[in-house]
Amino acid sequence: MKNGLIFTNENCIGCNRCVRICCSFGATISHNRPDHSSIRINPERCINCGACIDVCGHSAREYHDDTETFFADLKKGEHISLLIAPSFEAKYPDEYRKVLGALKALGVKRMLPVSLGADICTWGYLKLINEKGYKGMLSTTCPVVVSFVEHWKPYLIPLLMPIKSPMMCAARYFRDKLGITDKFAFIGPCIAKRMETDKYPELVQYNITFPKLIEYINKNDLGDEESFEGLDAGLGTFYPAPGGLSDNIKWFLGDDTPVRVVSGKTYLYERFLTSWKKLLEENKPFVLYDALNCREGCLEGTAKVYTEDREFKGISNINDIRTKSKKFSHDSPWSPELSPAQRLENLNRQFGDLDLNDYMTEFEDKSQTCRISYPTDEEAEAIYRSMHKDDESSRNINCSACGYETCREMMIAIHNGFNTRHNCVYSEKEESIYLAKMSFSDQLTGVMNRNAYERKLNTMFGRGGSVGLIVADVNGLKYANDNEGHGAGDRLIIETAHALANEFGVERVFRSGGDEFLVVLQDFTEQELENDIVLVKEYLSSVKVSTSFGLAFSEHFNGDMSALQEIADKKMYEDKERYYKMTGKVRRI
Repeated sequence: MKNGLIFTNENCIGCNRCVRICCSFGATISHNRPDHSSIRINPERCINCGACIDVCGHSAREYHDDTETFFADLKKGEHISLLIAPSFEAKYPDEYRKVLGALKALGVKRMLPVSLGADICTWGYLKLINEKGYKGMLSTTCPVVVSFVEHWKPYLIPLLMPIKSPMMCAARYFRDKLGITDKFAFIGPCIAKRMETDKYPELVQYNITFPKLIEYINKNDLGDEESFEGLDAGLGTFYPAPGGLSDNIKWFLGDDTPVRVVSGKTYLYERFLTSWKKLLEENKPFVLYDALNCREGCLEGTAKVYTEDREFKGISNINDIRTKSKKFSHDSPWSPELSPAQRLENLNRQFGDLDLNDYMTEFEDKSQTCRISYPTDEEAEAIYRSMHKDDESSRNINCSACGYETCREMMIAIHNGFNTRHNCVYSEKEESIYLAKMSFSDQLTGVMNRNAYERKLNTMFGRGGSVGLIVADVNGLKYANDNEGHGAGDRLIIETAHALANEFGVERVFRSGGDEFLVVLQDFTEQELENDIVLVKEYLSSVKVSTSFGLAFSEHFNGDMSALQEIADKKMYEDKERYYKMTGKVRRI
């Protein structure tokens, strides 16, 4: 599974907090290894909301942006201009000019305000509302909101306002009207803006987040104060604030214009899930829903810095910037002395030479990548029984320790391969009790015995999922017993068992006979298992133990373990033949 914008690093301990907060079912995947558990991200399902970064207490979630590529290209002499998000000055008033000075010294050509693109975005919204009768629409200034609708609520796509984001409106304007051919680097607070640059690579080439940019500048000791005037822009400077778009719409349509502001990851997506049908009703109470992923809008952003309460400062600063944006002129759209209708007339005059079609966009139904498979009654029963949940009471504990609200959600997650029963506290406790009661461990080696293997087969079900079966057989056991005593033979068996248990986990290793072991593994790739066998062989060689191996693998296990064992046995005996030919020893009979 390739990394997406947000990814898991080695700090993850599999605590499930990210599973609990994730609004995209199946974007968080539990990955259990014998010695370590972690939660990985499925980039096809992830909407890049950043909630998992917020809640992770282990710094186990990171993200990619284009900072390193940007500086590398700048050093190569690429002509690059900046698109600067209006939240930069508000959120980082102390670093703002230093960073811009450093970038100018390094060769950046122009520094352009995205707030002008926000003004164009407002103009586009108003054109569609007033001239096309658009009503009850969802704002599309936030790429995460768009991603959520495209992935999980595609029937709301017709309600997405078909106007490019302020960043893309700005890029379109600067390319078309000013003729700028430089590459554009967007400096902003959002990880998810990369989704927009991927969609329109001809407009913007880099997404650079505030924290990574400032970290690079400080790490390389760059930066001198730089004045930055930019181009004339209006209340688009207030877009980063929660309700910033709403404020702009009301500026031109009047304060009584019904615009609903909905922001904050958990609240926003819960509202989508519970109230989406109301959005489709003909009687629409609101002209627009100003929807933002982050509670504090772009002053918060998904690319956060946790050392200071920058959001509080940012709100205060952005209000000051908003006040300065107002212009007391009869021909300005931003004059508080004019009526909303007069301001709108001036706005239309200012952007009268623009073609609205250049600033419109389309959306894509991506729900096929987020399909959920629901188990049959028989499949659900098999999963519950594998979790030791044999009655209704045990199936409705709903402790949420696994990260899901209910035991049923966990069962569905297991069915889809998003999680395993090992993440269920109840299942693991009952498993321990059961194993202790039935004494399914092999007394000599401490791994599971033949009874445990038979029970394992009874709890495995045939729907999907990969299964690997490893057969391992100790070489030279009879010779060791006959010539060095049974203690020497026992050592060969014990060393093999411990090597297998250390690599694959004791609960997956079964001693099926005197010198033979079976290892049953689910949800691994064939290459991973082949690599693990090499590691086990290397270790055994270091302690002077030789063992033959055979691996059988099924990408979509159908429940027939005997067929897998037949294949694995054949490969094991072929491996054993190679051993005896290589050593010249006589094979036991």
